[in-house]
Amino acid sequence: MRTLNGRDILMIRQGLSRSENIDYYPDVAEFVGPYTLKVGDETITSQMIFLCTGSKPTIPPVKGLDKVGYLTSDTVLKMNRLPKSIAIVGGGYIAAEYGHFFSAMGSKVSVIGRNPQFLKQEEPEVSALAKRELEKHMTILTNHEVREAEKTSMGKKRLVAVNRENGEKAVITADEILIATGRGPNIDVLHPETGGVETDQRGWITVNEHMETSQPNIWAFGDANGRQLFKHAANYESIIVYYNAIVDKKVKVDYHAIPHAVFTYPEIAGVGLREKEAIEEYGKDKVLIGIYRYENTAKGEAMGVKDYFVKVIVEGETMKILGGHIIGPYASVLIQEIINLMYTPEQSAEPIINGMHIHPALNEVVERAFRSLMPPDQYHQLLDHHHH
Repeated sequence: MRTLNGRDILMIRQGLSRSENIDYYPDVAEFVGPYTLKVGDETITSQMIFLCTGSKPTIPPVKGLDKVGYLTSDTVLKMNRLPKSIAIVGGGYIAAEYGHFFSAMGSKVSVIGRNPQFLKQEEPEVSALAKRELEKHMTILTNHEVREAEKTSMGKKRLVAVNRENGEKAVITADEILIATGRGPNIDVLHPETGGVETDQRGWITVNEHMETSQPNIWAFGDANGRQLFKHAANYESIIVYYNAIVDKKVKVDYHAIPHAVFTYPEIAGVGLREKEAIEEYGKDKVLIGIYRYENTAKGEAMGVKDYFVKVIVEGETMKILGGHIIGPYASVLIQEIINLMYTPEQSAEPIINGMHIHPALNEVVERAFRSLMPPDQYHQLLDHHHH
């Protein structure tokens, strides 16, 4: 418990390490009533509670999985021996990054995702290129649902997956199984409902635009509210909570430009809206799309890279940046000039278009993407043309 501005605050972080001048209880906290928590043998009450309970890996209902044994993104880091082969269940960021890591270390990797699109959070053309590049080093099955797991007579682990399109079965055998099918709420022991704290259908703690739960002065941020499962988003939310809870300044949370990156090779980065969302929100005639390929800049040509690109989405009239999507070397670095402008009042692309870029540096590819804007239909014709 820590006193700030003369107010007691209780911060609930289930089972994490001790931090200075905050009372740390090694036991698990659970609500026994409004503003009242039981921790071990103690009952604590507080006028203000911060719920930072995080998330945990979700495990799909696969027959026999518990018997066979599996790793999650949490336990995989405790391994000290490289498996000769590994089957990764899931087709998102975690599957992609661990797949890349294990294959780079020398494991034979199979990735099995339920969604028809590998990395479904990305633009389809980004995902398609990522899949094509990563498939040079691993097997990637999309649109496959893992139904059962069993041990083989040789002590390996076998997964049976079903193609969701035609029902055909695929059998994958590996030394280890990594479950990377996403993360879910971590509240099974907390019993928030007993404390009058509402959760949604999936069990995430619901919060308003100030990050406050249904119980006044109880706040939930980071993975606990299930909104943006990124460390940098949690850091941002904690600032919003600080202003609202401690400083009594009413600040609304704003998710218009939450960036992310996927640390594979090629690297992938994205911020803001995808094309489909931008068109739904602004209308097709109001949206312009720019694309530029790394290989068409001096630095990209010198690097000898093929097909990597920067895709940007702007509102035609105002030049307001709606989104940016990059696949290729240093994507997570290159996207930053787009992100920073999205945090200015105008969110305009003009400074990128008018700002002098160093030649021959890789950031010219971002500048030129914004200088080659076109209507969505024209963009797709260009894309088809490039593929053929």
